[in-house]
Amino acid sequence: FWGPMAYAMIGGIIIATLLTLLFLPALYVAWYRIKEPTDEQRREAEEKNEDENAQPAH
Repeated sequence: FWGPMAYAMIGGIIIATLLTLLFLPALYVAWYRIKEPTDEQRREAEEKNEDENAQPAH
């Protein structure tokens, strides 16, 4: 009785972990249509980070 139930529980935990780590992030990217930033967007982000007067928010 306990052996098969233990295998079923372990299998369920493994499947749930894999779905959480692999499927959920892919679903998030697809749902919100997140795209790789272009070269121009990367340059703009770098320019914003080079501000000499920038202070931490805390």
